[in-house]
Amino acid sequence: MQTLDKQVKGSQVRVLEIKSNDAFGEHDISVTRRLKELGFLPGAILTIIGFGFMGADPLAVKLGNTKFALRKQEAQKVLVEAA
Repeated sequence: MQTLDKQVKGSQVRVLEIKSNDAFGEHDISVTRRLKELGFLPGAILTIIGFGFMGADPLAVKLGNTKFALRKQEAQKVLVEAA
């Protein structure tokens, strides 16, 4: 089990859970809720499309037919395993 930000380009992963991240402080619950509303739910399959310049923000992922760009702190909230 790893976080989404540790994955490599082209890999497919399955979401296990959304965990808290102290970087968001009092807004962590809102960020978690928003990720879930977007479809980052347990069992969802993601494909890692790529990363920003030199592996920095943002992380681009494909969920179903939709592409998302996540900041590193957001990606650190998503626990995944190989699909």
